[in-house]
Amino acid sequence: MLGRVKGKTCDCEYIAYVGGELIVSDIKWKQFVIDGRTDIDIRKEVLQSWNRCKSLGVSHERTEVFSYLSPDEVDRRRKENHELIVAARPIMEELRKRLKGGGYLLLLADTDGYLVEMATDKKSQKLADQSGIFVGARWTEENVGSTGLSIAIRTRSSFVTSGSEHYCLALRSWDCSACPIIVQGKHIGTFDVCRMGPKNDLKELYTLAAAGAQAISARYQFNKVKIKEQVLSHILADYVPKINDRTGILSFDNLGVELYKNNPAEAFLERLNERGETSAQHLRELISTELELGGNKYFIDRKELALEGRPLATVLLIEDRSRETAPQTKKKSENPLFHSKNPVFRKTVQMAKKASKSDACILINGESGVGKDFMARFIHHQSNRSIYPYTALNCAALPRELITSELFGYESGAFTGAKQKGQMGKIEASNNGTIFLDEIGDLPLDLQATLLRALEEKQIVRIGGNRPVPINVRFLAATNKNLKQLVEQGEFREDLYYRLNVFNVKIPPLRERTEDFEMILTHITNEICKKAQRQAITFTQEAIDALRSYSWPGNIRELRNMAERIVYLHDEDTFDLLHAHEFLMLDEDPKEEVNEKEYISHVLREAGGNRSKAAKEIGISRSALYRKIEKYNLQ
Repeated sequence: MLGRVKGKTCDCEYIAYVGGELIVSDIKWKQFVIDGRTDIDIRKEVLQSWNRCKSLGVSHERTEVFSYLSPDEVDRRRKENHELIVAARPIMEELRKRLKGGGYLLLLADTDGYLVEMATDKKSQKLADQSGIFVGARWTEENVGSTGLSIAIRTRSSFVTSGSEHYCLALRSWDCSACPIIVQGKHIGTFDVCRMGPKNDLKELYTLAAAGAQAISARYQFNKVKIKEQVLSHILADYVPKINDRTGILSFDNLGVELYKNNPAEAFLERLNERGETSAQHLRELISTELELGGNKYFIDRKELALEGRPLATVLLIEDRSRETAPQTKKKSENPLFHSKNPVFRKTVQMAKKASKSDACILINGESGVGKDFMARFIHHQSNRSIYPYTALNCAALPRELITSELFGYESGAFTGAKQKGQMGKIEASNNGTIFLDEIGDLPLDLQATLLRALEEKQIVRIGGNRPVPINVRFLAATNKNLKQLVEQGEFREDLYYRLNVFNVKIPPLRERTEDFEMILTHITNEICKKAQRQAITFTQEAIDALRSYSWPGNIRELRNMAERIVYLHDEDTFDLLHAHEFLMLDEDPKEEVNEKEYISHVLREAGGNRSKAAKEIGISRSALYRKIEKYNLQ
């Protein structure tokens, strides 16, 4: 007795019949094709397909497949489906090896029903040749009649057919099961498993087809991630000088699947959708054009990316040209760090503004947590390079090997685990812009020599490469160490120190900026309250005075950490002196000085000795914390 099995796979409904007997007898087939009867008792889906074949004029007497592409058209079709074939080929080859000698035939069809790949064993190859089953055949009902694959292609759902259910004589020796290949809801092809009949286990055929289709889908998506990385690498390598932070970037693969979209592109597409104007897919077809939207003019530049002569993706660069006629003004930082009442810091900010106009290196000094990274961004935004990339790298946060590859990049095969096409380094990716090297004092000596050479020659060489790459990058560096003392101790190169220290910007600690404390505290707390979606907190003057009198060894970073705790742990809208004492955890005089050693020791105790947690609380890397623990002999 045959049983019907229903379920769901590959995002589609399937119907499979279980058993080894033929579902449709030759008698019923002859009743339809010869006697013209339409009241025969067979599956509704098969009967509907037979009726379509008859209405299309398909001859049931066909002994071979009769619709093929020319060799040139086959090549073109396979190139169009290159990603699908690359994903399917290893899956099909693995199945062929496992099923070797069993008379199996594996077929891969594209969305239009053309066979673009196939795998057979010797047993099935002979019959496939006799039936005219080749790559390039079109496997639709009007071309091959009713089969599991032709029905699956039309319905976009899985389907299993047995020998006598096939409409044409050419394919009645086979049983087959076909399953669509679905990627993120999009049909990209169909996978078919056929076997010479009769008396096949149709459930087994279905299981093989469904598993194969799912494996191809998973591999296709994995390969797409790699393609996306290649596309982004191309964008960084070829288009960084042509874009700024307002340039929209939108990329598609060869099937029109979106690979990457940045914020300006997303905002642009939202405006298009609101007005019902041009879709993203339509933009993909344009060579280059200028659009007017809401009074703004946008220029869309279309780029085709290729890899080894094969089309890889389409990239759209969306430029808002309405800004070109507007007066160009420098973006001023609104961070309270730079709106100071403190005369020393005001002088520091003025000097940083002047130094930003130069392309020379700037060394930023200051204790840990004073905001050296904010100062670096401020200098970048004040400079003529503000529309180009800004990149930051913490020299103490990465092991030596990673710092080298992060800074200078690497070529293909430079080391075990390297990406196949290599990777651009931070310096190269920052071309025309600014790179900020934080904790420069922790850079290993041999890398200091390499960095010095890059500064002097204005070019870098990737790891594993020998081709110099020209660079035009502004270098900013920061440290909380005494570099001059490190030079005397032989731990930092003197020539690199003088190369970096053309301009020196020293940021005073928070305890010396008492005039600015209330403004900074209020700004940071309001910022965190907004993020936490809670009412702003009002500090009493007594609370502000108590907090101001604390030494803040961790500077603004420590203040921000304190503000985070206040916003998320303090339930009231007012913060008074008692609350200040509770959060400062000072039992006696709130003016008590707490040095860095005591501060780190306190945080370690609060973290229960968990160094990862302590490092996160302090706002430094684990490696930096380990060095400080060793320095202060803390256990």
